[in-house]
Amino acid sequence: MQFRQFLARVRTGVPRRTARLVRQALRGQLLRGRLFSPSEFDYAPQSGSEAIVLMCLWNRPSRGQVVLDMLDTQDFPEGINLYLWNNNPADHAHYKRVLRQFRGSGNLHRVTLARSPYNLGSIGRFYWARKLAGQRPNLPIIVLDDDQDITPDFVSVAMREFDGGAITAWWAWTVHSSYHDRVQAGPGDRVDHVGPGGSVMSADIFTDSRFFTDIPEQFRMLDDVWLTNFAVKTGYRLAKLPVEIDFVMNETNQYHGQIDMKTEFYNYLYR
Repeated sequence: MQFRQFLARVRTGVPRRTARLVRQALRGQLLRGRLFSPSEFDYAPQSGSEAIVLMCLWNRPSRGQVVLDMLDTQDFPEGINLYLWNNNPADHAHYKRVLRQFRGSGNLHRVTLARSPYNLGSIGRFYWARKLAGQRPNLPIIVLDDDQDITPDFVSVAMREFDGGAITAWWAWTVHSSYHDRVQAGPGDRVDHVGPGGSVMSADIFTDSRFFTDIPEQFRMLDDVWLTNFAVKTGYRLAKLPVEIDFVMNETNQYHGQIDMKTEFYNYLYR
């Protein structure tokens, strides 16, 4: 079967078993670094020392311009390259239009937008990390969610706090007896669980293909629980990132429908 036929089958609907095989084949392509229809938008000359920010897009197209403005006004002097992973093909033309029309002050140097063939969940953005890891060893990557408002010094703080042996995250918790029996961690506290949104880490984590292949299929959308467990098991530490972040558009947060499943997955991993 030709590669484009894989995409067509996912989009048009096929029997469940066939769809599963198609998705597996597509994920195999992604592991080999074949991303789908990446579009590049340059706003300033490249210095080679830009901070790299990864973000996944799904159901908040109105946030596109806001995100660009927030990153463009960051005070990180070397500039920023943003890598977007769009899980919703129906919004792709909108995002491309926003990117074409964007005019900033110059701190956002480049945006590269990839279109997912179907909703892979936020784990999709880490295919970008896997591909970028070949640029240089221990490459710092910053991860943001599109429903997070950040302060102008966020990228500077994240790059200052980068530790190649750790995931350093704003969403950091000290867990007691269960997933929801936890307290927010502060700088220097023991951290047992992190969320990727608002974090900095080495892209090297994602050169291990098991991150993408070993996650149980029924929990594939829960990349926060999986990343925490996988990182610790492969020798990384967890730490608190000392920044301030606000959530917006709470009504669109998929977390509300995942609470029970997160508990189930946590218990599965730590039983």
